[in-house]
Amino acid sequence: MRKSEKRLSFNRLSSICMLAVCMLGASIFLGCGDTYETVEKEDPVFYPSTVFADVCAEPDKAYYKDFATPGIYADENNWIRSWSNETYFWYDEIKDQDPTCCSTPVYFDLMKTFEKNAAGDPKDNFHYTQPTVQYLQSRESVSSGYGAEFVILQARPPRDIRIAYTEPNSPASAVNLSRGARILAIDGEKVLDSNNINVLNNGLYPRRAGETHTFTVLDLGSDTPRTVTMTSAVVESSPVQNVDILTAPNGDRIGYMLFNEHSAPAAQAVINTGQWFIDNGGINDLIIDLRYNGGGILYVAQMIASMVAGAEKEGEIFEELQTNGKGYIDSEIWNFALEFPADSTLSDTDLTVPSIGLKRLFVLTSSATCSASESIINSLRGVNIEVIVIGSPTCGKPYGFLPAENCGTVYFSINFRGVNAKGEADFEKGFIPTCQAVEDFNHQLGDPEEALLKAALAYRENGACPDAGAATQRDPGAGNQTLSGDPIPIQPSGLSGKIIDPGMSR
Repeated sequence: MRKSEKRLSFNRLSSICMLAVCMLGASIFLGCGDTYETVEKEDPVFYPSTVFADVCAEPDKAYYKDFATPGIYADENNWIRSWSNETYFWYDEIKDQDPTCCSTPVYFDLMKTFEKNAAGDPKDNFHYTQPTVQYLQSRESVSSGYGAEFVILQARPPRDIRIAYTEPNSPASAVNLSRGARILAIDGEKVLDSNNINVLNNGLYPRRAGETHTFTVLDLGSDTPRTVTMTSAVVESSPVQNVDILTAPNGDRIGYMLFNEHSAPAAQAVINTGQWFIDNGGINDLIIDLRYNGGGILYVAQMIASMVAGAEKEGEIFEELQTNGKGYIDSEIWNFALEFPADSTLSDTDLTVPSIGLKRLFVLTSSATCSASESIINSLRGVNIEVIVIGSPTCGKPYGFLPAENCGTVYFSINFRGVNAKGEADFEKGFIPTCQAVEDFNHQLGDPEEALLKAALAYRENGACPDAGAATQRDPGAGNQTLSGDPIPIQPSGLSGKIIDPGMSR
């Protein structure tokens, strides 16, 4: 793990017109043009990715302009080709491709395995890119938008879009939007059945700060729609929200926290929350709401799991990172720990995690619960701490990234597999809930009557799952119609994945 986000300097060869020999026929691919010659060659040859790094088709779009030099798209593709061969977990399953074949986004999509896993599903469903600016913002819990998490309950007409939660001090909270509000129209287009998908998506997900859009909404508990106008802004998210201590009938104290992303600011937020539980009389159990948490920086998951496990488990294996064995990325063992030096995180100071020390943990989940969030579950089970899962199956991603930046884009390609202390990482179908429960939007998150939290409290009290049929919800805009199902974000928001070097590697 490296803290620095500064670029490294590279010793490049004097000419970037280097040859990359590939096994397509017997071609020598050129990084500085589309000319090739045929030679007698069987095995692919890969030059170091550093040879092609920062050679950009459009240098003015590079984030690190001081490093960027003019090139063509084949140069960027040659970098992807070499970097994938160096670091991709299934590098030997990539079918080699001519870097002059296609645009860089298309080429990157080819640099992955297309094999199936034992269940017959694609091995790699997690191959993507992000603009560098956007990644650096999301790493710090910053994004452009309204500060509202939209979810879809019905994707096709008759559509149903709700608000899952809002961020404090955001455009959404400024117009009093909150969980459960139903979006009826966007910029005059009816959400229910409009064919103008571009207007709907542009309104829901503005591309930049400063865009103004108008929404007709029906608030939870209201019969009267209202119109609000919001201008997108740079919003700083609060990774931990709705922290509370609930009291059980027998007097036990149950901590609750909504945990939405593993970002750099989340580390201090997790520490503050754990300390708040301790300072306010302690807790007998903890419920972490991960239903909207797509993951992020792995050391934040390490912190929260260590806080739950406590000093008794300090030094035991949190997660072992298994790589492709080529040496470009170290295979490492990460331990449960309560002390995090500043140079191991994105913090400017050393961080100390409070020790709660529980024998079990409750987590609330959905299909959006992914990656680093799943590491919390898997790592605790690896050291014999019971994890009770309430909700829907998680996304199923035991793999992670060492993000790499080139020419204004951050590339996320599977670089490692994380296993727990028992050597387990067999959850590609997701973690199956102890109790299936269907989310409802008639209650705020953290309300003991909200369906997932209510199910967790019932299981804790009775040791049995409540009737899942009781977890349907009344649609506030459609009479007595009931809705069920796992709400899926229209677009992923915030930081996601399982990231071991948030400063970006090169």
